[in-house]
Amino acid sequence: YVELLKALHGTLRAALLFWKLLSSKLVKWGFVINPYDWCVANKMIDGKQCTILWHVDDLKISHMDDSVNTSVIEMINGEFGQEAPLTVTRGKVHDYLGMTLDYTEKGKVKIKMIDYVEKMLADLPEGMLDDEAPTPAANHLFTVDDNKPKVDEKKAQFFHTYVAKTLFLCKRARPDLQTAVAFLCTRVRDCDEDDYKKLIRMLNFLRATRNDYLTLSATTLHNVRWWLDAAYAVHPDMKSHTGGAMPLGRGVIYGTSKRQKLNTKSSTEAELVGADDVMPQVLWTLYFLEAQGYKIDNNI
Repeated sequence: YVELLKALHGTLRAALLFWKLLSSKLVKWGFVINPYDWCVANKMIDGKQCTILWHVDDLKISHMDDSVNTSVIEMINGEFGQEAPLTVTRGKVHDYLGMTLDYTEKGKVKIKMIDYVEKMLADLPEGMLDDEAPTPAANHLFTVDDNKPKVDEKKAQFFHTYVAKTLFLCKRARPDLQTAVAFLCTRVRDCDEDDYKKLIRMLNFLRATRNDYLTLSATTLHNVRWWLDAAYAVHPDMKSHTGGAMPLGRGVIYGTSKRQKLNTKSSTEAELVGADDVMPQVLWTLYFLEAQGYKIDNNI
């Protein structure tokens, strides 16, 4: 049985089977699955909400009372810790899915991936970075010169690898990289020497800001504000670019930066497309927060 589990671990089917098993147990124990994220479950215990969220078999459990967390862990351990004991961490600092979640400052969470950045930089060929850039990209980020020579296979593989690594990073702890990463993702299949230089520029910025991290805090959980914008016809194919951000106080909880999928005839039309690009996330966030038990007075 254990060997079979080892063979299945990491497959899509294994993740689905474990989700079905875990979610059914949580429902049996009185938890309610959030209908807008099936990997989040809630239960009122002693007048306070206990929330469990998970990615495959990595669970994050929170409640105001430590003893409640202990009892939930014991239930889960009794069900899933038969073959091997669970690995449990308690306290205000956790390593979770490649991130360090730091709750040591009251009312704030610091999302750090400093170790991840250090390893990225350490794995670079010696001498590749010889400068520190003040921004992730210059003002010619979206400019494409079709006359530039294509990179060789070795550079193309390096480009693909490091764009993927920074994509993982910017979606979690470094939203300041999103615009540069969004453009570089569009060049993975057709990378030229100019694109390669733009990647090096972004890595030089990462080198200069290797200790930066994302700090989040909430001034309210009842009023949600979204900022949306569009840059008209900035891409070589005359497509525009959408930007969007949602804080609940300090720090961007959700941010997006992406090329629009259709051409528009004016900056006004680009703004409308930009709003449409972000609107599904606006609505999903509203429904998710309401399902978590928060009364949203305004979602603007």
